[in-house]
Amino acid sequence: MRVFGRVPADADDDPARADADTGPTGVDAADGPRADAGNGPRADARAVTARLRICAFLALLPVALYTAACLVYNAPDSPAKSRIQGAVAHVMQPYFWQDWQLFGPTPGSNDDLIYLTVRMRTAGSDQVVQTSPVEIEQAIDRAPRAFPLNPTKLPGIPLAFDAAANRYARMVTDFKKLPAAQRKAAQAELDKQYVPEFQEIQRFLSARAATMYPGADIVSVKAAFKTRPIIPFSERYVTPKPEEKSKGILETSWMDYVPGVAR
Repeated sequence: MRVFGRVPADADDDPARADADTGPTGVDAADGPRADAGNGPRADARAVTARLRICAFLALLPVALYTAACLVYNAPDSPAKSRIQGAVAHVMQPYFWQDWQLFGPTPGSNDDLIYLTVRMRTAGSDQVVQTSPVEIEQAIDRAPRAFPLNPTKLPGIPLAFDAAANRYARMVTDFKKLPAAQRKAAQAELDKQYVPEFQEIQRFLSARAATMYPGADIVSVKAAFKTRPIIPFSERYVTPKPEEKSKGILETSWMDYVPGVAR
């Protein structure tokens, strides 16, 4: 029996379907978009996301390191903290350390004073006279008020000298606990350690002496560091008024005048 029509060929043998699958260029239509997927919008989005993650990491890294340094710096003393305290101090102290004794919660209880004594030659003779001690730090502390828009930083100099004098005096006092045979060597080593501080004090006192006694033939200068308790506000108006007694901390030896430093 004759059958009209044609038996459908296998899908692989059908030219029309082959053309539809491969497309006009002969490339598999299903493979075309997948081959270009690596260069499409999704790939660009992944690249941008990766860059954002790297930038965010680099931006947050200093914050994380500073936070860790703060936690270690303020943590209680422990062997673990002692091992890394040096590195943490290098991060915190140059930029973030402050002397909180200057602020309200712990107001100062003492006034630091520096008395300057000068030896000079009288005009027309070689006779050397000695002045009376003159307190110089209080006037320096008031200097910033003269020009508040651009205050001088001069008060910071005697403040540093006061701190050095107090440290030096405490160490000298501690030497009294040493055996007598060790005191001389300990004192010599301490003097050697504080040579830069005393050289700065010598230059500073020379400059102040030249300012206070212009035109004088100054020979040498000497400083006496003292402290005086501040009267509490609640006691300032009592009768009789409390006395403000000064206590000596350190007195330097006579130091040669350094000419030209006041210019």
